[in-house]
Amino acid sequence: MFSIKKRARFRRRRFAGLAGFAGIVVALALAVGATASGGSSGNRLFSFVVPATLGPVHDGQTLWNYVYVTNANRPTNTAASRMTLPNAFVVDDVNQKVYVDGALISDSTFHPPPNVEFPGWAGRWVETVICDPGTPPPCTVIGKPAVIPGENTAVLFPGWGHGADEPDGTYVFRYTVHGMFNGTPVDLTATTPPIEMVD
Repeated sequence: MFSIKKRARFRRRRFAGLAGFAGIVVALALAVGATASGGSSGNRLFSFVVPATLGPVHDGQTLWNYVYVTNANRPTNTAASRMTLPNAFVVDDVNQKVYVDGALISDSTFHPPPNVEFPGWAGRWVETVICDPGTPPPCTVIGKPAVIPGENTAVLFPGWGHGADEPDGTYVFRYTVHGMFNGTPVDLTATTPPIEMVD
């Protein structure tokens, strides 16, 4: 058995590890070429985007951007679904703005399953699946994605195919993850580094 002092030291170490988690994740994101930013003050939620390639991207090629959310809050000793856990960040949708040489060329909003805009993207979301009460498996009730405390998760990885009819130049993708945190709306933003798209 732990003594009271040992338990207190263990708790401090565990909390310090979780507190340092967000800093490490943000530092890693910046090191691999992503821009991170947080939500409203004090919620310990962060978002960053990691492009699968830094370019250049040629006509006919597709760029995949991995949109991450980090929840640096401490887990609570509660039984609930991912969507109903205290301090979980529940994702409503993700907005994508695309800029070429500073000019906005595309503004789209993507919704998670079951109401996806592109059926082929359904598997690119991290969704919550629960069982319908009183119904045997399989469990088929699809809920919203949720990032629980202590987790760093790619909530969506959208693709951008560079077509011959699109302008060449320096592309920047800005993502806003809209969601709820303990009943309060929160927006998290993240931006890619500049990515060259060419013929």
